[in-house]
Amino acid sequence: MNLSAAAQAAILERESELAQRYARSRALLDRARRVIPGGFHLSGRPLVDDHTTPLYFEGGKGALVRDADGHEYVDFLMAFGAYLLGYARPEVNAAASEQAGRGSLLSLNHSFHVQLVEALLPRLPGAEMGAFFKTGSEATTAALRIARAYTGRRLVVRAGYHGWHDWCLPLESYVPRGLDAQVLEFQANDPGTLQRVLADHGKDVAAVILAPEMVLPFEPAVFHELVRLTHLHGALFVMDEVKTGLRIEPGSACERIGLVPDVITVSKALANGWPLAFTAGKRHVMQAAAGMHYSATYHGDTAAMAACLATLDVVAAEGTRGHVERLGQRLIDGLNELVRELDVPAQAYGEPLSAMPFFRFTYPEPAQGALMTRLFYREVLARGVLLHPRHLWFICGAHTSQHIEETLATCREALLASLQLVRA
Repeated sequence: MNLSAAAQAAILERESELAQRYARSRALLDRARRVIPGGFHLSGRPLVDDHTTPLYFEGGKGALVRDADGHEYVDFLMAFGAYLLGYARPEVNAAASEQAGRGSLLSLNHSFHVQLVEALLPRLPGAEMGAFFKTGSEATTAALRIARAYTGRRLVVRAGYHGWHDWCLPLESYVPRGLDAQVLEFQANDPGTLQRVLADHGKDVAAVILAPEMVLPFEPAVFHELVRLTHLHGALFVMDEVKTGLRIEPGSACERIGLVPDVITVSKALANGWPLAFTAGKRHVMQAAAGMHYSATYHGDTAAMAACLATLDVVAAEGTRGHVERLGQRLIDGLNELVRELDVPAQAYGEPLSAMPFFRFTYPEPAQGALMTRLFYREVLARGVLLHPRHLWFICGAHTSQHIEETLATCREALLASLQLVRA
């Protein structure tokens, strides 16, 4: 993209102004780079860059977070979806704290383990048995281990992000050789790609694992065809609902489209910020896990389980899932109205549904889209709204209609300011 000299100067001047806004954040990053590889953990990577956007947060309450430099934001990332109700929900934290006071991690089993499995199974289509973990990465890895044990096969086929473990990154130089031959991929929107993979490798495939946000637009017929093809070749179908499970109406993507997976994984919406994940499935499949080693020291922690039960109660009492979908749809509609009005190539949509919205520029020239993305998201953040430029967003129960309308007004200001910079 060719910018005039005046536009380049205007952009540099604005960058200098923004850099002063985040001085303490940059100082913390300098310290971190001396003791943390890369300077920050993966989810803490810069939203845009490390000098014109915030890097460190100090606290959160409801739908708001405060950064290290004292600025407050309406947060639409919600710790990458870990908070369905909003930060520091009193009922949830009180339940976890009370359970921790009894000794939340004991040497053997706890009645809470049985209680929570019994509470969750009826909420997940076809689920008859389940096991707890701490993270979504663990839950998906366990699901595939169970599938291999049940089928006696080794290969898996995937579409979507399923975590950080080696099998999720089969092409990287830092994982064992040969994983790319064991973990195959398909295009979620095109069942024909899965059909071709299974035609070549079907007799060796233990499971097909899919993250529902990969099917865009959200088309039920696509999911059902993927399941049909999977079962036709004797493999199990695993729905990775770590992001969507218990977040969307009526409870999961599977339930919404009338699909019963062999195994399902959930995590982010379970315990409102407390670490918990769950892998569940049909009885005859899950029984293959009996005696299998997938346990870790902290999987039995009951503080997070108490938080989960409290979260489920609040979600049911307040109709949270309907609330977040309605607000998400208003945000999507408002952003699309804005870009139509200003004649800007961009699109807002649900990924896959309105509770998880996203917005991207659609300029035909990639460089122009990248520049507008950088400028727009910096301006939004500078005006007190946290929208991630590369990751889908999450509406929470603490967001209000006022938050949405104020965010739309902020996006208008940010978009106009960005256009003014490039047109200077």
